[in-house]
Amino acid sequence: MRRSVFVLALAPTLLFACGDSGASDDDVGTSEDGIGTEATGEDSSSSTLDTGLDTGTGGCDNPCGDECCGGDEVCDEDNLVCVLDCGDDDPCGVDDPVCCGGGEICYVGQCVTPGGACSELSCATQTESDCEEDEICDGELGLCVPNLVNEACTFTPEEGVFDPIPRWTWGARQPRSCDADADCQKEEVCTEGSCAVTWTHHEIADDDWPTHVQVMAAPMVADLDGDCVPEVIFNSYDPSDWQNDGILRVLHGDTGEKLWTLGDEAWRSDGTGIPAIGDIDYDGDLEIVNVGDDSHLHLIDHEGNPVWTTVDVYAGNQTSGAPAIANFDLQGDAEIAYGRAIYDSDGNELWAGEGGFGSNASYAVLSCVADLDGDSRPELIGGGTVYTFTGTVGTDFAGEVLWESGGDGYCGVADFQLDGVPELVLVRQGSIDVLDGPTGTLLAQFEIPGGGMGGPPNIADFDGDGFPDIGLAGGARYVVVSFDGVDTLTKLWDAETKDVSSNRTGSSVFDFDGDGRNEVIYGDEWYLRIYPGVEPDCQLDPPGAACDQDMTDDEILFIDITSSGTRVEYPVIADVDGDFKAEIVVSTNNNFSEGSIGDSGVEVFEDRLDNWVGTLPIWNQHTYHITNVDAKGSIPIVEDNNWEYPAGSPYNSYRRNTQGGVENCAPDLVAQDLTTVGACQSEVTFSVRVCNQGCLGVGPGVDVSFSEAEFGALGTVTTEAAIPAGGCISVELTMDAPGTAPYDVSVTVDDDGDGGAFNECVEDNNSFGPVELCPNIG
Repeated sequence: MRRSVFVLALAPTLLFACGDSGASDDDVGTSEDGIGTEATGEDSSSSTLDTGLDTGTGGCDNPCGDECCGGDEVCDEDNLVCVLDCGDDDPCGVDDPVCCGGGEICYVGQCVTPGGACSELSCATQTESDCEEDEICDGELGLCVPNLVNEACTFTPEEGVFDPIPRWTWGARQPRSCDADADCQKEEVCTEGSCAVTWTHHEIADDDWPTHVQVMAAPMVADLDGDCVPEVIFNSYDPSDWQNDGILRVLHGDTGEKLWTLGDEAWRSDGTGIPAIGDIDYDGDLEIVNVGDDSHLHLIDHEGNPVWTTVDVYAGNQTSGAPAIANFDLQGDAEIAYGRAIYDSDGNELWAGEGGFGSNASYAVLSCVADLDGDSRPELIGGGTVYTFTGTVGTDFAGEVLWESGGDGYCGVADFQLDGVPELVLVRQGSIDVLDGPTGTLLAQFEIPGGGMGGPPNIADFDGDGFPDIGLAGGARYVVVSFDGVDTLTKLWDAETKDVSSNRTGSSVFDFDGDGRNEVIYGDEWYLRIYPGVEPDCQLDPPGAACDQDMTDDEILFIDITSSGTRVEYPVIADVDGDFKAEIVVSTNNNFSEGSIGDSGVEVFEDRLDNWVGTLPIWNQHTYHITNVDAKGSIPIVEDNNWEYPAGSPYNSYRRNTQGGVENCAPDLVAQDLTTVGACQSEVTFSVRVCNQGCLGVGPGVDVSFSEAEFGALGTVTTEAAIPAGGCISVELTMDAPGTAPYDVSVTVDDDGDGGAFNECVEDNNSFGPVELCPNIG
């Protein structure tokens, strides 16, 4: 029985029940053991208090240890204390305990009527619920309970504070000599003339193909094993052959440890190919579509088992390509797009066009999928050729050209005019082109500064004016331009970079601080840089002298040594560890002379101060745009248009992740329902419910500290599961009895004396108690 949680509130009741009937001190007295009567000269043999105390005999009808329980009380035999008699249930509440009515349960100190049964508490990657909109599943109870979420719970980071640090790295560290820490990479320290890591780094085991340590493909992120923590999925290669003989690897996103490696020689990949991940057959398990080194696509299941390879050789036969997954007939299994061809879920080619296939000057195949003509069915965008489809897979599926406009190129889609009609951005042969989505009419062009063919475009609001802008890398400059919605592209800023090798490297965007201006994350041959959406001096009123359209390294938010021979890879922004917060995942390589100064492998960065906003735990393909996949990896039957969803505040972006529906959403962690489990004997177990009243979940790792008024700190336990917004989980501390009971126990959640590990909207409500537990035991 979990009775002792209510002792503080019961103390006045017990005094009345066992020693105060409302009579004078001359009528009722107290013996040495606290229970008794005092003669009054009147016949009291028939006088019995309604509390159960027999004043005529000095006895007690309902004794409980040294106490006498009242008529509405029962003795808790575990703790020898009188508690409110609620039958088979425990009383509910601390300050004013009550018995819950029929159909009610006690939850966070209140009697509530639960909803229906449910299977599990949600987490970062498991967002579907059996509960109603105002409910959440309590996995311990198996019931839908009131959702405690507060949508107004926000935390605004300090302006200008941006401090990425490595969370973990995998691969081979390049020896680097030094005289001081400044000669090393971020967070490395100079020790005895060499740079040394201060974070978790994983070298490749000798039996895990250790020479395949170079990574020049964008890592993808998805929860393959369904454990609420995403994985990082990527191809790696041996420096002797970066185009062939690639090995597909999967690492745990929270630790960087290996989940599995596909080293079978029959299933080797394009070493710089970029996989696509999704639940293609809607069976609840994710599949990986990989680019083989034999000009075929491969399907791998979530456990690393090969499933099929396409019979037909894919068009283009170019390295560093990336498939896309979508449901082209709006029913049945999803399909796979690669170049200008569509494949079914079994790897059969359904249809192939003869025009463009999403390449820029014969370099990598990157196809986009979007509903350009407004018929709810997606089109396949192969650069300057758009293909549209009719019919049903397995019966009469067919495609044709919707329109053609100029040459091939890398694509992105958004609504720049905010009129509900999408525009298509193509980067081709050194030019940024904006075309009308339904017709292909060329609207505007802009030559990439500094030359180069140009990388895949990012689309997002860089300057916070409510309209999307375009960012991409060339050979010597990174450039951001705005479109006036009519016929003109205007440079907002550009910055010096180094990418003579491919001059087609990708980039990504994300609003880390939730200020409405998206930052740019870009890695060239030598460095990883994070640029502000606009130059700092351009944010001043009036603008400062450095607001000159030339973003220098003095103006950027972050720079660190990385290296790459560069193809079309880019850093990925996702919640990789299930903590609901954004991290950066970067691939690195050093086997090319142009990019050889850094390490080889994969690196994950997080914010030192936990200031980065929340985001989704997935980035499933090179042409990721949020609405193409859900957090669990399921492919929508009918995809919402990114430029229209969600209504009122659409994403309207490309190669960008989202921070969710509420800007700067934050958690609010509190303790509730502090009690004991079982009898208080030589060993005692304290239990408390940890609840998140905010609008952003937290991952595992919340410290919960127990203390006692006389005996001090009792111990700290750490939560092992995520706590979603509005939900609770219970934790227990089992220990030797700290001394003589009763115990005045308090609990503190996420508070190390310096604000704790999590930025919350309310920081002064992390403590609960004291609550008297284990009374009369000693």
